[in-house]
Amino acid sequence: MRDRRNLVYLTLGAMAAACAAASPASAADSEACPAGALGVSRTIEVDTTGGPWFGKPHGDPNLLRANEVVLTFDDGPSPTNTRKVLEALAKECTKATFFVVGEMAVLHPEVIKEEVEQGHTIGTHTWTHPNLARRSLEDVKREVEATFDVAQKASPKPIAPFFRYPYLSSSETTVDYFKSRNIGQFAVDIDSQDWRVRSSKPVIARVMAGLKARGRGIILMHDIHKWTADAVPQLLAKLKAGGYKVVHLKAKEPIDLVADVAPPDKPVRHKLKRKRSKTAGWKLRRKKMALHP
Repeated sequence: MRDRRNLVYLTLGAMAAACAAASPASAADSEACPAGALGVSRTIEVDTTGGPWFGKPHGDPNLLRANEVVLTFDDGPSPTNTRKVLEALAKECTKATFFVVGEMAVLHPEVIKEEVEQGHTIGTHTWTHPNLARRSLEDVKREVEATFDVAQKASPKPIAPFFRYPYLSSSETTVDYFKSRNIGQFAVDIDSQDWRVRSSKPVIARVMAGLKARGRGIILMHDIHKWTADAVPQLLAKLKAGGYKVVHLKAKEPIDLVADVAPPDKPVRHKLKRKRSKTAGWKLRRKKMALHP
């Protein structure tokens, strides 16, 4: 079974890399933003040497100015919902960072390619979305390195050494590991908690309330959810109306990859249909996701 999964993984990665090499430049790179678009107020190239934190409570509080936000999305790519998010971002000519999951990236490398071609930043979020604080160092390495590997295979450009912990759960072991690998560790300033709801209104309301309280910050959403994808156009409109400015984060240096890392031998979680309150399995998963999706 493992050999079969690895064969699929390597084949898809090679196909994605070949497609990326043959792709023309993105239209987003060559077209000017339309008048009145939210756009990007400034781009910050961050140095990830030593594995610094970004976002509260450990990150530099002066990274962002008043009314500045960074848009981030976890758990994708999703063929349908991520593309809806990308469409909304493109209409406002603005940029985001996508923290991709390895098991999703290997299934949908073409979506990562689209994200990169449209000028967004790619970070990672482990292969199977485990709580790394409960894993051995060897497990951590496989979860992280395999995901960077497959994401880079799908990307036509070098991806960033950016990482966000599932459940926002770290340990002394994981922190030391990311420091040794010069990988930036991302936390959150404003959590949409979009995994708790099934409509766009509370997603927007929570983000705007967080911004009213803090005035700036790194915003967390999830591009696997339909209600989040539906919320993004309205949220961007509210950010623009409220005078908020989007900052695009890029890496000063690309990730130093460990080539051809075998993915963890685990079931593909995202292949399963997610039905919230209708199954005991989903109820159990919600308990496990109490800290963060």
